[in-house]
Amino acid sequence: MHSSDWQLGMTRHFLGPEAQAQFGAARIEAIERIGQVARDEGAAFVVVAGDVFETNLVPGEVVRRALDAMSEAGVPFYLLPGNHDALSPGSVYESERFVRRKPPNVHLLGPEPLEAAPGTWVAGVPWRSKQAPGADAVEAAARALAARAGERVLVLHGQVERAPDAAVTLERALVERLIDACGLGYVALGDRHSATDVGLGGRAWYSGSPEATDYDEVNPGKALVVDLEGGRCGVREVQVGRWRFVERAIEVHDEEGLRAAVAELERLPERRRTILRLRVSGTGGPELLAAVEAAVDELGQSFAAVDGWERYRSFVVRAAGEGWESLGLTGFAAEAARELDGLATADGPEAMTAGDALTLLFRLVRGSA
Repeated sequence: MHSSDWQLGMTRHFLGPEAQAQFGAARIEAIERIGQVARDEGAAFVVVAGDVFETNLVPGEVVRRALDAMSEAGVPFYLLPGNHDALSPGSVYESERFVRRKPPNVHLLGPEPLEAAPGTWVAGVPWRSKQAPGADAVEAAARALAARAGERVLVLHGQVERAPDAAVTLERALVERLIDACGLGYVALGDRHSATDVGLGGRAWYSGSPEATDYDEVNPGKALVVDLEGGRCGVREVQVGRWRFVERAIEVHDEEGLRAAVAELERLPERRRTILRLRVSGTGGPELLAAVEAAVDELGQSFAAVDGWERYRSFVVRAAGEGWESLGLTGFAAEAARELDGLATADGPEAMTAGDALTLLFRLVRGSA
């Protein structure tokens, strides 16, 4: 089996303490599910293609729980240090908390091939700093595998093509050449969080992360079952993740529309394991904005998190129709409200600031009532 990018110990600033604890526990539980799939499929071993841990400073309890989960899985695990947990001075893999607890079925990958199963050899190229390993190191590991008879698996971490937030750190042409020149049966890749066939004859894949980590991942939550036999390579995706990152945009102009939008969101499944990024647009007075905020707070009680204040930035606040007279505004305050409303309605450069000021004025008056 092929997995990667566990990033154990990952935190998300928008998660509260309880949701963060569940998010962290889910990543350990994903190891357990990978082990279960490995046993069910009769997999000989599991490779983890980098970024097992979020950092080299990951807490000791995270290391212990991960090693316990791998031990209990009952299959061999071969771990490759990636850019998040590089095999550099102070590496988690050389720490007392890892070395002392490491069970016999957990192995660290390097360029020297290991016989992971009879006639099946595995080697990897660990990151040793924040700088990606060079082409020479990749080629040396592949050549070492070529000297072994049988099935050959090379484990690498890096980007083979430019991504929106990542530069190329592993040349596609090099990987393609080494597959042919060194008789590699499979190249297990890590660093991309979505399961992806790189397109090199089906012999090079990213497994993606076993649990989703962000909104832009198109196919996370997978592990790969790889069948190597007689020169053939077959790869199947298996769902192991349970958490989701979901983006939704709603438009609100009145409370009836708000209620309909909330009802739609409440129909989303698995909300307690769903992180929702909500973008609200529309037009209304401060009272409607207050109703939006109250609805979002209530949604936050059923979702793992509702992410980001910026979701309200497209909601334009207007004073008209909000019954300022009922707030008892007189004199300067009433004049200020009318002036701010005019600025907010004009859609000029000061419109957003004026809308924010209207909202603040509304809250101050309501708070003092």
